[in-house]
Amino acid sequence: MYKKNIKSLSTKELELIEKLIIDHGNVVNFDMIHKKIEKNYNKQKTKNFVSNLVKKGWLVRIKKGVFVISDISSRGSVNLSQLSIAQIIYDNSYISFEAALQYHGFFDQYLRIITSVGQRRTYSTKFNDWIFKYIKCKKSLFSDYKEYSIDGQLVKIASKEKTILDFLTYRRNLYEIDLVIEKIKNYEKEFDIKELIEMSKRCSVSVQRSLGVVLDLVGINSDELYKTVKDNKNYSLMTSKSNKFNAKWRIYVDSKIIK
Repeated sequence: MYKKNIKSLSTKELELIEKLIIDHGNVVNFDMIHKKIEKNYNKQKTKNFVSNLVKKGWLVRIKKGVFVISDISSRGSVNLSQLSIAQIIYDNSYISFEAALQYHGFFDQYLRIITSVGQRRTYSTKFNDWIFKYIKCKKSLFSDYKEYSIDGQLVKIASKEKTILDFLTYRRNLYEIDLVIEKIKNYEKEFDIKELIEMSKRCSVSVQRSLGVVLDLVGINSDELYKTVKDNKNYSLMTSKSNKFNAKWRIYVDSKIIK
């Protein structure tokens, strides 16, 4: 929760805030605000008006032109989840990795970093004490998420199966592979393995091979996946430090993973 020391609102400011909340909820943009007062304010005067509300603490800027209205009842607090903030910062993205695992009930540690996948660019930004990271993906891989209503906002979150594939696509290191193995092993019945394998066919051969090794390690039938890669005679690396060759999947695996 974000909280800031705030100054009192004038009658005019309070009326505007109340109207915005009624019509739009607590997340608003500049155009919404300007439309409410454009009869008496040109755009420059609106900018000054908005800037004053920001200085008073009643509007909290999330990104350029987008604001959260402070909670009037608790004076200056902003009660928005990390997931909502992540979606507001970059709406054409979906939340994945640990945050998605946590949403699906597979991860219970406190998160200071929320990582999403989008099509624009790879970058990170900070709001309050949270860090929001965005990983650029190919257009063909921007899929397999659902929208959920959180804090009155629609938030895109990767499916359980897509989250696993994102780990194997963008974070193939020893820690992340161990995490993937742990989650599939502990929550096997909650994953749709058939769907996981089908989704993986849109990913690279290296991701498919990595998934094959993971499924074998946890004792899940990988025959259907093996059919898709068995004729490819090249080889892959599971992690940058992989040193043990898995002949079945034609991939080098970190020896620590298979112990």
